[in-house]
Amino acid sequence: MNASPPGKFRDPALVDFGVDSAGNGRRLERLAGILVDRPLPQTGVRRRLTGEWRAAQAVYRLSDSGATEAPRGQWEFTGVLPDPWVASVPIGPATLALEVYPAPSGQIGVFIEQIDQWRWLQRTTPAGSAVLSLFAHSGGATLAAAAAGAEVVHVDASRQSIALARRNAEASGLAHLPVSWVCEDAATFVQRCLRRGRSFSGVILDPPSWGHGPKGQSFSIDRDLPGLLVDIARLLGPPTAGPILLTCHSPGWHHRRLRDTLSEALLAAAVPAPARIESGSLTCTDDTGRSVDLGSFARVAPAP
Repeated sequence: MNASPPGKFRDPALVDFGVDSAGNGRRLERLAGILVDRPLPQTGVRRRLTGEWRAAQAVYRLSDSGATEAPRGQWEFTGVLPDPWVASVPIGPATLALEVYPAPSGQIGVFIEQIDQWRWLQRTTPAGSAVLSLFAHSGGATLAAAAAGAEVVHVDASRQSIALARRNAEASGLAHLPVSWVCEDAATFVQRCLRRGRSFSGVILDPPSWGHGPKGQSFSIDRDLPGLLVDIARLLGPPTAGPILLTCHSPGWHHRRLRDTLSEALLAAAVPAPARIESGSLTCTDDTGRSVDLGSFARVAPAP
């Protein structure tokens, strides 16, 4: 849950959420002082604010082409936006400078529901640990672990995402840290590490509901996540000194299912059972004090 108290001065932050006049769920976010209006299908509640929505400078509207695996739409912008457009996210002694990058999919490159997970990584990742970051997107989790002193391998199937993550590292003053940037399919990379006997002390992953690798490899969370977690668990340790953080935004993957799937994978790979697997929702609180769940997490802190 976003630990910052509700209030108009939080930035980045969720400002409001609810259905519009057409009955479509939307979210309003504040990023570096700019309001962004984009879809939030899982809400059916009414909005609480009015004028703030009219002040949005970036609005993403879905097309009417019907439901697909990857619904598309287009961005509408009013006024001149900063270039680069950068949001600042304090995580302990470090501050991440994350570029807001409106993509054709409606994503913006900054995942405010993950901020508390990045802070947890910064607090718990042991210095000198080797951490694998899969489906690593724009690099918030990677940079949090690196800021804590870990050596991180950042893996994502999108060259555009890799480039964005590297710009974020530079803007955050963290480009000097030991991060390896790998454009690869996650499962393919894990299999290569298994063949070569490579190991990691911790792992971070945020798998999509579905996706494709750079060579067309398909991924479906329902079909592929359990087996991928078993393979990842085989890469861990011994000893497993780093954190394990699994997050997702997929319908049907509530936090108890994530926790149980992770537990089963660790057992199948004969990894010593952790004392506790924490799990919960990726929750954001808006400026009016209401909360909305935007995903789930399961995680294991390093042993003291």
